[in-house]
Amino acid sequence: MTRRLPSMNALRSFEAAARHQSFALAAVELNVSPAAVGFQVKRIEEDLGFPLFIRKHKAIELTREGTNLMRQLTKGFDIIGSAWQQAEMLNQSNTLKVTAPVALVKRWLFDEISQKARSRYKMQISWDMSQMNRRLGGSGPDAAIRYAIAPDRDLFSEPILRPWFTPLMRPDIARKVKSAADLEKHGLINVDFSQDGVSGLTAWAPWNAVQGLKPPTQYEMVCADTITAIDMAVETGYIAIGGYFAALEHVASGRLVAPFNTAVCPKSQFWFVCEKGRELEPEILSFRNAVKDCATRLKASFDDLVMFNFRGAQLSN
Repeated sequence: MTRRLPSMNALRSFEAAARHQSFALAAVELNVSPAAVGFQVKRIEEDLGFPLFIRKHKAIELTREGTNLMRQLTKGFDIIGSAWQQAEMLNQSNTLKVTAPVALVKRWLFDEISQKARSRYKMQISWDMSQMNRRLGGSGPDAAIRYAIAPDRDLFSEPILRPWFTPLMRPDIARKVKSAADLEKHGLINVDFSQDGVSGLTAWAPWNAVQGLKPPTQYEMVCADTITAIDMAVETGYIAIGGYFAALEHVASGRLVAPFNTAVCPKSQFWFVCEKGRELEPEILSFRNAVKDCATRLKASFDDLVMFNFRGAQLSN
């Protein structure tokens, strides 16, 4: 049996009038006259057999039935709008396959880049986080973001972001820390990840050296990566070392603070890479520009830090 429904114009008129609580404002949104909106709403009320609005002098107010109908229609129009947007993208957008470290995508690029790519550039990004160095081209990824001291010379490359490390702790712990020498008393979290390809080289030793301290002698916890270490700092109250995208969410929310204005940077950094000759293709160029814009904003959020390399030399910002 065919389901009987009112016209889409009538439903849109009612939903807009209900949302604005005004026939006049709904008319502006729909680019029709207020009388036309009122006519469409009246048609729905006649079909239903009960009023959806209480008409007052120069004002309208939803009835209980009108409120219920508005809520359901708003959800319905949202679903229709989403379905239409996806259909448009299938027709208009291209898919760019990008491989990148899982932590970088999970904590930064997915939210920062994916939505912008869809809305601004009409581009869908397919993220591949399965391997660190997937071969580019052919049926593989179109581009990559890789963490290295220097990229492959056979590929087009440009630097995106140089990471840094500074102690991160909960505010209640920071209130007890009077100097860098106090940190070890409250328990440190180390990361079992060799920096710059040097086995056993972590960020704690060079950061302590900048403070005139010896390397830490013990750790309360060892994690496999910086993301986990920073999350565990929130959970346990121990002190992790990290920065940028790995810490941004926790720092912004106040769960963690970075009480020292010094940070250390390894030689390794994040690079954008693609096959030579493809760097100016529209989709790849759009992705490059979007990532660089995001990196610029991220750097600005921590522009008061004084940076040192792992040998203790101060770096220019």
